[in-house]
Amino acid sequence: MLKYGIRPSKRLGQNFMVDEHYISKIAKTVNGAETVLEIGMGLGDLTSSIRNNVNWLITCDLDPKVRRVYSDMAAGWVNVDFISCDGRMPPLRAVDSVVSNIPYAETSSIIIALLTKTSFKNAVLTLQKEVAERLMALPGTENYGRLSVMVQCAADVELIDVVPPTAFIPRPKVYSAIIKMNRKKECIDLGLLEKFTGKVFTQPNKVLRKVVSHFYGKEAVQYIDIDKINKRVYELSPSEIAVIINALGDRILYPLR
Repeated sequence: MLKYGIRPSKRLGQNFMVDEHYISKIAKTVNGAETVLEIGMGLGDLTSSIRNNVNWLITCDLDPKVRRVYSDMAAGWVNVDFISCDGRMPPLRAVDSVVSNIPYAETSSIIIALLTKTSFKNAVLTLQKEVAERLMALPGTENYGRLSVMVQCAADVELIDVVPPTAFIPRPKVYSAIIKMNRKKECIDLGLLEKFTGKVFTQPNKVLRKVVSHFYGKEAVQYIDIDKINKRVYELSPSEIAVIINALGDRILYPLR
C-alpha cells in the first residue's frame, strides 16, 4: 500500500483482505467460470488468485492508484481486463460470477445494483457478518428487512465462512462473512420489487393494509389476498411479497407519495 499510496477509506469502511486461506477459498468458488466480474480490485491479491482458473476476469475499481497496481501486476496476464468504474454501476450485465470484498458503507447499494443491473449466475461476496445475517434472515425476525427480501426473491443465499478481523488490512472492528448468492431461474420483476420494497419497508411494523392505502390508495387493497393484507410488513415472506407485486402490477410505478 505504501508503494502506491493507497489508503483504505474509513468513510466507506474499506478493508483489504490479505489472508491467503480466505482468498483461496473465494477463488475456488468461481473455478471454471467463463466470465468473472471483480468489484474492487484493491491490492490485487484476490485478482491474482482468481485469474488462474477462469476464462476471463474483469476487475474494476475507481481508485486511480489501484490502476497502477494492476499495471504492475498484469504483465503477461492475457485473460484479465481492468475497468475504472463505480461498484454501484457494474460495467457488464452478462457475467457468470461476481466477486467482491464490499466496503461496509456501500453494501446495500452494491448488492441492489448487482441484482438489478447484472444477470450473474452466482455472486461471492465478503461483507460485514451482521449484514450477511440480514440477507439470510427469516420473516418476522429482528434482522429481516428490505435487503433480505430483495436478495431472497432473486437468489438462494449460503454462508461460506466467517472471517476474523485479522484477515484484513486495516483490521475492522467486526467479523465479516463470505456468502454465495445463486440466482434463481425464475424471479419477480426486480424493478418493481425495488420500488415496492423501497416504499413499504419505510413502515415495516405497520399492517400492510395501511401501508398500501398510504402509498397506492385504498382501492389497491382489494387486489391483495386477505391473509396477506392483514399482516405487518416485516412478517411477509419474500414469496408473499412477490405475489403482492404481481397483484398490484404497474400500480407500483405510480405511488401517491
